[in-house]
Amino acid sequence: MDLYYEQNVVNNNIDERYKKTRTLNIARTICGVIGLFILVSSAMLIELFWVFILMAVPFFAAALILGHINKRNNTEYDYVLDDERLRISEIYFRQRRKLKHTVTLRSIESVGVFESEGYKKAERTAVKKILALVNYEDEKSVVYILFNTDKGKKILFIEPDRGFMISLRRVVSAMTVFDKSIAEFEKTLAKKESELNAVSGGQSDGADTEDGNDLSR
Repeated sequence: MDLYYEQNVVNNNIDERYKKTRTLNIARTICGVIGLFILVSSAMLIELFWVFILMAVPFFAAALILGHINKRNNTEYDYVLDDERLRISEIYFRQRRKLKHTVTLRSIESVGVFESEGYKKAERTAVKKILALVNYEDEKSVVYILFNTDKGKKILFIEPDRGFMISLRRVVSAMTVFDKSIAEFEKTLAKKESELNAVSGGQSDGADTEDGNDLSR
């Protein structure tokens, strides 16, 4: 069975945060320039070299922190699922893409909803948590995947759509992998998809009717 499914996790806050992103970029640049100026100044006053170095460190640290915050606020994700693995890519500023995580499907031990009973058990065995989502507020839309690695068990947090869950069930044959919380989660996804299709269908019918009225004139 050849399966391929790709889900794009869109960060709708990127456009709303445009001004904040621009401000952080300016602040980051200023911190970097000040830090660089201090280092250049230290070259002219060798006797105070270490003093200047210590003065420059906070500005470079601030530039790194601001850059990290900005990148996180402007990150989206791609989940790519095939017969053997799940690949997670991060997309920065809707321009740059980087493959961040690869999960071998046969290494998956448990899949369930965040804060479910299954998650509480899985959390105790994990040595690392990996976040690959943009919507942190709606915890009910977050799914955990517990998987094995050479360095111990890890938990990956994602926000899958219905197509992703259907595809995951097709390639992960062991039913015991899926926590009982997933069944209710899939029902919620199916309901949302049905409601969305109903709204889209209604809008489409309205548009057709309006076009018909225009033609009748």
